[in-house]
Amino acid sequence: MIKRMAYANLASLPPVYGMYTSFFTSTFYAFFGTSRHISIGVFAVASLMVGAVRLLINGSNMEVVKPVVGPVNFGYEVSPVTLTSALAMAVGLFQVIMAMMGLAFLTTYMSDALISGFTTGSAFHVFTAQLNKIIGVKLPRYSGFSMLFFMMRDLMLALPQTNYWTLCISILSIIFLFVGHGYVNPWFKKRSSVPLPIELILVILVTIFSVYMDLKSNYGVKVVDYIPQGIPTPSLPNFDLIPYLLNDAFAIAIISYMFVVSMAKLFAKKRRYKIDPTQDLYAVGLMHTLSSFFPIFPAGGSLSRSAVCEQSGANTQLNILFSNTLLLTVIVFIGPFLEPLPMCVLACIVIVSLRSLFMQFGELSKLWRISKFDFAVWLVSCIATVSFDVMTGLMISVLFTLISVVLREQRFAVLFRSDDQPLIYYRAALNFITVSSFLSKMSEVLRSDSREDCELQSIKNVTVIIIDCGAISNIDTMGVEAIKEVYNTNLFQFKICYFTIKDVSYVFLIKKLKIEKNKR
Repeated sequence: MIKRMAYANLASLPPVYGMYTSFFTSTFYAFFGTSRHISIGVFAVASLMVGAVRLLINGSNMEVVKPVVGPVNFGYEVSPVTLTSALAMAVGLFQVIMAMMGLAFLTTYMSDALISGFTTGSAFHVFTAQLNKIIGVKLPRYSGFSMLFFMMRDLMLALPQTNYWTLCISILSIIFLFVGHGYVNPWFKKRSSVPLPIELILVILVTIFSVYMDLKSNYGVKVVDYIPQGIPTPSLPNFDLIPYLLNDAFAIAIISYMFVVSMAKLFAKKRRYKIDPTQDLYAVGLMHTLSSFFPIFPAGGSLSRSAVCEQSGANTQLNILFSNTLLLTVIVFIGPFLEPLPMCVLACIVIVSLRSLFMQFGELSKLWRISKFDFAVWLVSCIATVSFDVMTGLMISVLFTLISVVLREQRFAVLFRSDDQPLIYYRAALNFITVSSFLSKMSEVLRSDSREDCELQSIKNVTVIIIDCGAISNIDTMGVEAIKEVYNTNLFQFKICYFTIKDVSYVFLIKKLKIEKNKR
């Protein structure tokens, strides 16, 4: 419950909307989803992306907005919740359309290295966005290139305005959370399958202290303030806003589904049951579409909450209905008791929860040893996300990943084995991307002058050469012409030049190449 309030703050919305979002989205997912353990609701990356979209609005009742690029002018005043509900509708429509078109596989183009680098870069944005709340000052928000630099500059200039009561509460809260998660909970887990609710304990203690000291009136500490009671009335989203939100909605739709399906697969593998990725894409699309009739923002899956759910012994999505009953009780009855809670405590909860994301830097040494390409993808994804805003960082990350795939295709394997029968073994795709490299490498291996000072010297007096193309994964017309060129070019060097191709590819190539079998 507390993290849901904190992530709403990250999206620049009042904390109560985090509870609304988690309640409605998880309830609808329970009816359509195939995962038994995943916990649907707000999570850091989606909340941050929603916060970036909020820069489209001129003026905010949460904080001053100052984008590097001017905001969109809708011609009328748009409330933050109106925008986020329309955004949720657009996200849901994208996801439903993708499911209808069978595009659930699109998330496979986002590698683990990309996701890890992107989420680590996003963690810097989340961390920076909370710093002004920790010291109790109001700062403008930026978007675009070097936005974090501008935010840190403004933060340094605002240090003399620090509210020391807010700062002290923040420091003590962070210490409490680190000690609780690092020492108390590991000890407690040995005796119980359910961990201690460290965040809830902190919130209760600080709320009592805030009421006793009247921190808002006496010391100017910013608190949660008004939390409405009851379930909000449903209303139609503002469809006029959707055309302005399409680019951002598509990115959030991909990220939201990717987190859901990856965690669903993780728990399905652990518990030995199957999920249907396409049905889950329908599920997240419908949950966003139906929930958008209420004041919510786009959601996804939470690994920490899902892990708690799985450790508690839940085996069906009915657990969501029971947990949502408790959440509904908070929304209807308990919410007003949290009004004196200092906002800095929510910021501290978000910051401490980022520890696991920053620890992903430890993956770099492993990636360097295993794959330089994955190392580069991780690094570029992280740096691009830190240097720009989250949306731009994601686009750069995906683009660089696709470029890396092309470069990997160019680095195919050409091996030579010389005993009684020389053999050149080609293992890669042969298409318009790799044709140039294929011809260059073949020329290098086969030309006479390259054999005199390398291990290929034994091929000089050979009259038969075999080029094994049995491992070609796919081939296009340019690849066919490349094989024909290699064949015709090297006939004058060898009496016989064989190409070996497996299965029907052999027939296909023979017909396309129009090579006479007895040609010398």
